[in-house]
Amino acid sequence: MTMHAALIIDSGGGWIETFRNLCRRILEEGGVDALLVPQHLPRSPMVQYTLVRDAERLEGVNPVAPVLPLNGGTLAARLTREDPGARVAALLRPCEIRAFLELVKLHQGERQRILLLGIDCLGTFEPPEFQDWVKENSSWDGEAFLRSMRDSGRPPEGAPALRSSCQVCEHPTPEGAADVEVWLLGTDPDRLLLHSTTEEGDRLLKGLGLDPGEPPKGRQKAVTSLEEQRREARDQLFRDVSSRLLPLEKILETLSSCIHCQNCRDVCPICYCKSCVFQGPSLDHPSAQYLRWAGRKGAIKMPTETLFFHLTRMAHMSTSCVGCGQCSSACPMGIPVADIFRFVGHRTQSLFQYVPGRDLEEPLPLATFREDELSPP
Repeated sequence: MTMHAALIIDSGGGWIETFRNLCRRILEEGGVDALLVPQHLPRSPMVQYTLVRDAERLEGVNPVAPVLPLNGGTLAARLTREDPGARVAALLRPCEIRAFLELVKLHQGERQRILLLGIDCLGTFEPPEFQDWVKENSSWDGEAFLRSMRDSGRPPEGAPALRSSCQVCEHPTPEGAADVEVWLLGTDPDRLLLHSTTEEGDRLLKGLGLDPGEPPKGRQKAVTSLEEQRREARDQLFRDVSSRLLPLEKILETLSSCIHCQNCRDVCPICYCKSCVFQGPSLDHPSAQYLRWAGRKGAIKMPTETLFFHLTRMAHMSTSCVGCGQCSSACPMGIPVADIFRFVGHRTQSLFQYVPGRDLEEPLPLATFREDELSPP
C-alpha cells in the first residue's frame, strides 16, 4: 500500500507547469471528476481555491504559491458533508489537511468522500504582502521562491518574511494523512516525486501510469532539519508570548484594540458552529443594561464582550487548533491572535497529549472522558 511515482520537471515551464500537467492528468486519467486546487485568479496575482471539472480550465494552477487566503480544510469539509455525487480530490497543505480531519471528527465532513493530495509546505506570506511583492516583480512565477526555500529554507532576496505561523509550524509535511503526498523536501530537483499511503492513493498513481520513483535518500534529513528549525522558532515564540501576555493585565492590554469584528472566528476552520453564542440573544443586552454597568464601574469599554469573546473561543477550540494562522491574517487591528491561540493551544494539547489532525482514529479530548486523564504519570 505504498508506491512512489515521478514526473520529470518540465524543461520549459519548470515546477509550476509540471504541477499543472499533474493536475491535468489527474482529471483526465485518474478517475477524478473534480479537483479542488489553488489557482491564480484572472488579472490578479492572488491565489484562491477553485473547483475544476474541465482540465482545460487549469491555467493558473499553482499549489506552491506562498499565500494562504483561507484554510482549504473548510472547503473540503463543505464538499463532503453530503455525498457530492462524484469523485472529488483536493490538493491541500498539511495544516489544511489537519483542519479537515478535525472537522471530520466533529462530524462536519466525511473522509471517505474525498481523495486527499497533500503537498510539502514551504511557507506562506501574508496576502497583502504577497500581492505587493508580486506586483513589484511582474515576472514572478513561483519558481524562485520554490528553489530558494528548498535550497536554503529562506525566501528569496527582497521577498517579505514568512507569516509568523509558518515560521513556527513543526508540521511542514503531510505525515501520512493524505492518500497521495507530493514531496518537495530533500528530493531530486529534476523530478516531482509522489508517494501514496493508502489503497486509494495506489489506484490513482497506477491510473496515471507515471514512471516509478525511488524514495529520496536526502528526504528524512531535510524534513528533520526543517522541523527542528521550526520547533526552535516555536519555542522562542512561546517564550515571547509568555513574557508579553502574562499576567492577565498584559492579555487585557494586547486585546484592548479588538473591535469585535469576529473576523478571527469567521476564518477559523475549527469554529464551525452554525449558531454562535456571540450572535444569539443571550448577548443582545437591553440598552439600559449598558448604563447600569457604566454606573456601577464609572466607565466601561464598548463593545463590552471582547475579552469574553476571545476566552470563549480559546475554551472551544484550543485542543483542535492547527496553527494555520488565519485568525491573525484576518485581524484588521493587527492583534497577534494566532500567536496567542498557538501558545494556549499547545499547552492544552500537551496536557492531553493530543496533536490535532494527526490521526483520524485519535479521539477528541473534549469529547472523550477518561477518569485518570489529568492524573500525574
